[in-house]
Amino acid sequence: MATRKTKKPTPISVAKKSGVSKLIFPAIIVATIILTLVFKGPFTVATVNGKSISRAQFARELEKRDGKTVLDALVTEQLILQEASKKKISVSDKEINDEIAKIEKSVSDQGQSLDSLLTQQNMSRNDLKGQIKLQLLLKKIVGNVPVSDTEVDKYIEENKDSLPEETNPEDLRSQIKLQLEQQKLNEKIQNLVAELQKNAKIDYTIKL
Repeated sequence: MATRKTKKPTPISVAKKSGVSKLIFPAIIVATIILTLVFKGPFTVATVNGKSISRAQFARELEKRDGKTVLDALVTEQLILQEASKKKISVSDKEINDEIAKIEKSVSDQGQSLDSLLTQQNMSRNDLKGQIKLQLLLKKIVGNVPVSDTEVDKYIEENKDSLPEETNPEDLRSQIKLQLEQQKLNEKIQNLVAELQKNAKIDYTIKL
């Protein structure tokens, strides 16, 4: 009888992270830039030896290089919002603000500011709130993704040679459990999005 291969979890990184990068969908940001450029009318974005590069030229190049990714991201976002509405799932301002507070604390603990990180990503707080809302909606749609102590023990046993010895054992277990939960959540989200795309009627009015 053939032995069934089990999918090995992605290696765990125990380094602290700000939490911002996991909440950002870069394609959405690019989409916002494109729409802003298209609907604000022509103006010069740069001048090279006296020759102007117009806003329209810039927007066209963005569309050509990132258009498919942007469109797919916007379609996915709409599918998520529709599914949440269908299931009568919502996210309150308090839930969003609580998540932002957690991120701010994490960032502050690393000696940085949330606003400076957002600036580096060309994002505003409203952009971040939108991404947090999507994340929270997705979590509610797919439900809980519990990780047992047995799963954590199994991961530690299988990866003991690569885990940092200087990390506090309790902190290490906590970080491993958190990231195993995130891996499970990501898998459920991918399956959800694939199912939504399969069952949706999507009509593209532009060709990219």
